[in-house]
Amino acid sequence: MGGWSAAAALFHIWTAYAGVWEPREMRATHLLFLLPLAFLLFPGSKRAPMDRATRWDLLGALAAIVPCGYVLLNAQALTERWEGVHPVTTAQVVLGTVMVLVVLEAARRAVGFWFFVTTLVFIAYLVVAPWMPGFLKSPTVYSYPRIVEMFFLYADEGVLGTLTGVSSNILMIFILFASFMLHSGVGQFFMDVSVALAGRFRGGPAKVAVLSSGLYGTISGSSVADCYATGSFSIPLMKKIGYKPEIAGAIEATASCGGPLMPPIMGAGAFIMAELTAVPYSKIIVAAALPAVLYYVGLLATVHWEALKHSIGRMTTEVPPVRTLARRALLFTPFGVVVYFLELGYSPSKAALYSLLTAVVISWFAGEQPMTPRRIYTTMGEAMRSGVIVAAVLATSGLIVAAMSRTGVALAFSSAVVSLSGGYLLIALVLIFAVVSVLGTGIPTTPAYILAVTVGGAALQRLGVEILAAHLFVFYFAVLADVTPPVAVTAFAGAQMAGADPMRTGWQAFRVAISGFLAPF
Repeated sequence: MGGWSAAAALFHIWTAYAGVWEPREMRATHLLFLLPLAFLLFPGSKRAPMDRATRWDLLGALAAIVPCGYVLLNAQALTERWEGVHPVTTAQVVLGTVMVLVVLEAARRAVGFWFFVTTLVFIAYLVVAPWMPGFLKSPTVYSYPRIVEMFFLYADEGVLGTLTGVSSNILMIFILFASFMLHSGVGQFFMDVSVALAGRFRGGPAKVAVLSSGLYGTISGSSVADCYATGSFSIPLMKKIGYKPEIAGAIEATASCGGPLMPPIMGAGAFIMAELTAVPYSKIIVAAALPAVLYYVGLLATVHWEALKHSIGRMTTEVPPVRTLARRALLFTPFGVVVYFLELGYSPSKAALYSLLTAVVISWFAGEQPMTPRRIYTTMGEAMRSGVIVAAVLATSGLIVAAMSRTGVALAFSSAVVSLSGGYLLIALVLIFAVVSVLGTGIPTTPAYILAVTVGGAALQRLGVEILAAHLFVFYFAVLADVTPPVAVTAFAGAQMAGADPMRTGWQAFRVAISGFLAPF
């Protein structure tokens, strides 16, 4: 598994340097590397062994390779065929069915059960839409071969569509960049900087959690990963100086939830947004910077008043000396490299590649553990574990988007929102906020954003909202769904580390984050 993961990482590093392949070939190769890892790294059930792959896992990995290999071998012929016109062969129906089943199972294992169920609901809707009432009705009946064609053979939709293209062309190199940054010592450096800045003040551990989560979030782009990384340090300290377990878990979860809002990485959302809006990635991170900073300023204020309310004191842990931090300040260099090359007009993937290489070099001068060949090998393996999750999310989201676009439900829903709002923007914003909160329950930020912006973005634009503002509004609430009960995944992660009740922690996180819910309006 380690060798396969390293090969996947090297493939994406090479294409970031030399240039991506023809879209269909690039996406098929991307999934050929990553989908088998979903079966090898993530067990199929709680009772399955955690330390080895079973025969069924190996069979699933092989099943993931076969349809991807077919696409690679027949890429030219598939590019020349007319979608929706040429007949779908029996072999293509079989291989397409296998591909869809593999992607669904990869999403169930790597992402979660509710995302798997959500995808099944949209696929089922595509089948029954011609017989649905009202605006849910679709005029077109699709045969099974045409549905498989839509999911497997289309160039812009389905498993090998545009979303998988974003994953293969851009996201993987940024995931590698983030992993190399963390393993070069940047994560611990950010924690030490946060302790030095906020540790001396009242409620110090909570403020350290806010600052470190914001800094760490600039790298990881994942709220749950951020919560586990910084919460293992901050939550015990918060409990030690008097915070209740559910409050400690809620503060860490809310702080971590801002990670996907914080440039320059912002998880997968910023790159999907660039693809959907045709706005350059460099402009998106500039537009997102101020709201992200305001989110954390508001959170710091809430944490401060919480400390005053409960008479919370200061932390007693040792504060890192300024001289030591100054010596390690070189670890900020990769961030400067990203901004520099983006400003020069380089592609995001090329900028991330140069930053990755910079992180390796800097680790030998400022990091506590230099990036030796063995550490590089380990880092690539861990990065691809995260890459599997992203690849499964976006490939599966391609199925959802295909179902929504072919039934026309997105356009119909947009018209319904405009009609219900009576043309008043504030009412439309409230309606879309409700939709995003429901869609974001139990599924990751990226598909929640894709679903919500597909149905709500057009409505906002029809009411005169500028396209980037509309997308950022939806994206904000898709992120905050991670701390919104009843399925607040980041709050539940914080509760697990704090030893608190998950639901109580979720409601406390919602309370702490209330300024974040109001800000997008």
